[in-house]
Amino acid sequence: MQKEWKNKNFIFAIGFVLIVLLIFCFCFFQNKEKMKNSVTDTIDININTDDDEEKIDWTKYETYAYELTKSLTITKEGVYQLTGTIPDGGITIHTSGNVKLVLENVKITNQKGPAIYVEEAENVVIETTKESTNFLEDGSIYSGYDAEVNGTIFSHDDITFDGEGTLLIKANNEDGIVSKDDLKIKNGTYEITANGDGIRGKDSVYIQNGTFKIESSKDGIKATNDTNPEKGYVYIKNGDFVITSGLDGIQAETKLLIENGTFSIKTGGGSLLISTQENWGHWNMFDNKSNNNTKESAKGIKSQDHLVIENGTFTIDASDDAIHSNQYVGIKNGTFTILSGDDGIHADAELIIEEGTIRINKSYEGIEASKITINAGNIQVTSLDDGINVAGGNDSSSMNRPGANSFKDNASDNTLTINGGNIYVDASGDGLDANGSIYLNGGTVVIDGPENALNGALDYDKEFVIKGGTILAAGASGMAQGVSSNSSIYNVFIQFTKNYNKGDKITIVDESNKEIISYTASKSFSSLVIASPDLKKENAYTIKINDNDYETFVIASITTNIGSTKENGRNNEPPGRNKTGHR
Repeated sequence: MQKEWKNKNFIFAIGFVLIVLLIFCFCFFQNKEKMKNSVTDTIDININTDDDEEKIDWTKYETYAYELTKSLTITKEGVYQLTGTIPDGGITIHTSGNVKLVLENVKITNQKGPAIYVEEAENVVIETTKESTNFLEDGSIYSGYDAEVNGTIFSHDDITFDGEGTLLIKANNEDGIVSKDDLKIKNGTYEITANGDGIRGKDSVYIQNGTFKIESSKDGIKATNDTNPEKGYVYIKNGDFVITSGLDGIQAETKLLIENGTFSIKTGGGSLLISTQENWGHWNMFDNKSNNNTKESAKGIKSQDHLVIENGTFTIDASDDAIHSNQYVGIKNGTFTILSGDDGIHADAELIIEEGTIRINKSYEGIEASKITINAGNIQVTSLDDGINVAGGNDSSSMNRPGANSFKDNASDNTLTINGGNIYVDASGDGLDANGSIYLNGGTVVIDGPENALNGALDYDKEFVIKGGTILAAGASGMAQGVSSNSSIYNVFIQFTKNYNKGDKITIVDESNKEIISYTASKSFSSLVIASPDLKKENAYTIKINDNDYETFVIASITTNIGSTKENGRNNEPPGRNKTGHR
């Protein structure tokens, strides 16, 4: 009997453990699924870098010293220590082995082709010695080279740059530095003036450090392989960059990852040219070989696939989008100051902001994607149209505009979710605009919305649910919307009897005259939406305008309406609408 009881206890214990394990697994995978939708780690940015040159022991190679006076052809692998000047000629590398060029105050000018041409090699490393200044220049017209050869430094194979010196490059034909394979820069100072692209790698561009000043009529830095999803990436781990480009500043055909660095980028002549102008898209700032048509783009940082930025300082002045991906954008941290003639930050699919300080001081639309999640950060947006826009929004303001983007019309997936952060929007169009739904779970949102009655501080198709955080949204009354009734934070939707002006102060106080909300307008407004955890059910509150009592109300339900309500579907919970003009 005792043995039977022990067996039952043992079975019971095993069962209990299994139940606990099942509960744990369920919670774990539930949390994991939640994390999937809230962290940038879910954006696939894995990059396999080519580190073959790291494995080379150069001490085992023969060393050759040359003082350059004329063209040099290298056919043996080894280390070549170079000084001197080639007044009209270049260096050609043709070998099946590894070659390192060590440049010490070298000056090469080749009127008929590249200054350094890697016709064939296993790996090539170009190293500049400490405190040296090296100058390379090509001719505007090449003779005796294949048509694809078009760079002051041109390599058919992997090429790596290193050292503590300076490399000055003048590209009269087209590009400054070109690799038809992988291109890596580990250190050094580079000043490049190019009639085409500044730095171009086919399979990849991988920059670990360095100082860069690039002036290019086309793209500043780019990778071009669009056939292999594992290639065509740009990966920058650090460095200081000043890029002035006629087209894109930094562009990747697949993935683009930036981990720290300082960036000052100006593209397409800057944000003075905006996407509502007829000549927008015709960038020709250097009057040269740049393709002068709207098929090209002049974006600050651009990826065709996944784009992730982890830390760094960015100052971007772009006629086109400042930060753009045809798929996903993730911002984990960093400081951004953005001027854009089109969108400040744009992703065709999904945008996730984890943290950072983002100031979009000028834009057509500030932040735009099919799905947007903001978890934290300090964000300020100034826009000519919508401030934060999900999948194009509900109005036709961007129809037939050259900078308009296309989104899939799937409102169930189109969401703006704010989980935290401090967000301020100054929008001439809609403040928060969703062709779908908006969810506020935390953080503080302040919107100085439109003065135009055809737009609203809040604009959404399905629902705007608030479960946490604080929002104050001011704007015109004509298209004003409030908060959905399935929210859990008490809110007030006020439609005033007249317009109030810039500088007017709105305050809401409780029965003891304690200030709950205070707002000083930066432009005229006639409607106001306020939601705050400080608003409590059955408590009485007074609205003051310029310290004068306007109205006293009692919170009786989730939404308290003050003033006239609209019967045109633009009240707290508008019916679904099928609008055109999605950007």
